[in-house]
Amino acid sequence: MKSLEELRKQLDALDEELLHILAKRVELSRKVGKLKKEYGFPLRDEKRMEALIAAKVAKAELLHMPKEFIKELYTLIHDHSVELQKK
Repeated sequence: MKSLEELRKQLDALDEELLHILAKRVELSRKVGKLKKEYGFPLRDEKRMEALIAAKVAKAELLHMPKEFIKELYTLIHDHSVELQKK
């Protein structure tokens, strides 16, 4: 059985990966915001957001993850992306 310390090291490594992935997502979101402004698209696309969250929740169910957590997480990520795009 793995020790608590070993498991925490694995969690720390995953957190590091997650931060790098989120940083890439933030950069892409900024680029999307620039294009939206350039072409006059609205910053918030409710239909896309609903479809995105529904797809992520469905995937979460397949992975035996809590649906509400994934819904809240992607809502937060999307809202943050919109705020970034406003700048």
